[in-house]
Amino acid sequence: MSFRNAKSILGFNDHLYVGTGIFLNTHAVMTIYYTGAILDVVFIDYLIKWFGEFLIILILWLVIRTLYLKLLAQYNGIKHLQKRLVIIPLFLIPYLVLSIAYLHFVQPFFDWQYPEYPEPIYAVQLLTGIFIFVVDVSFYEVLHLFVELKNNKINKEKNEKERVTSQLINLENQVSPHFLFNSLNTLIHLIDTDKERSKAFVHKLANVYKTTLRASEHNLVSVQEELDYIYAYTELLKERFGENINFEIKVHKSVKAKKVIPLSLQLIIENAVNQNVITRKKPLLVTIRTDSNYLMVKNNLQKKHIENSNLDVGIQNIRRRYALLSTKQVVIENGLEDFRIKLPLLDN
Repeated sequence: MSFRNAKSILGFNDHLYVGTGIFLNTHAVMTIYYTGAILDVVFIDYLIKWFGEFLIILILWLVIRTLYLKLLAQYNGIKHLQKRLVIIPLFLIPYLVLSIAYLHFVQPFFDWQYPEYPEPIYAVQLLTGIFIFVVDVSFYEVLHLFVELKNNKINKEKNEKERVTSQLINLENQVSPHFLFNSLNTLIHLIDTDKERSKAFVHKLANVYKTTLRASEHNLVSVQEELDYIYAYTELLKERFGENINFEIKVHKSVKAKKVIPLSLQLIIENAVNQNVITRKKPLLVTIRTDSNYLMVKNNLQKKHIENSNLDVGIQNIRRRYALLSTKQVVIENGLEDFRIKLPLLDN
């Protein structure tokens, strides 16, 4: 496996570690097996012996490294540490098979004629190899976990910045003067025509704004919490647009404990309201339903011309926050007759 691919799996480029590790392992083996030989034997003989040890260490390192990277690609990070600790000892099987094959068939080609520095018995060489295996793999694990913890810290800081950005966007766009102005106009009309409805409208409006401010304090909320908020929010829109806007919410109860980005549904619905014509002849229909592992929001397209559209601001904010919290991506489908956004459902 190439070093470029390894970096995407390990979180760091291990070319320096590979080169240094193989050299130090070879030097350590020669020092342990043939202490002081470098000063007593002919240098070329020592070099040939050194090369023989280097050869098997190189082969073993590359084989175990490949197996480890394949394991890490499937079970990476702290959350899969226990699984790796169970599987890694199985790497000793090919490790020992290669070692024994080398001792039987290859090492004799590197024998030297120095009886004062005899070859260690097989058991000693195999035990030494196992010890080196444990040390080398442990270093890989420590480096991988260190990089993950570092990246988690960086992502946490980025996530906090995105959360603050989200608060500002929500205050600027969702809790916007435009929406507030329309809500107050609706309220004035209700006060003149139906005082009881106007009281109920004020409570709903207050609840919407209170929930908006509170939701920005969390990175994720349950689907149920998001829907509870959306029910209140859509009632405000129904008071404003009447039968010119309709909502169909069909979310399966099995996903209501899943998580989504807070206020994401409101952002999408507000964008649909701002971007489309809403009249008695052209009513807007917004559908929220479960779509496999996604929560899909769909609206019919009847776009109106807006000079300074801020559609991308809210949608890109949702995308960025999802990217920091999950590898799952927000899906946007812009058709001829409808516009769809699919929000990934997260477990935590």
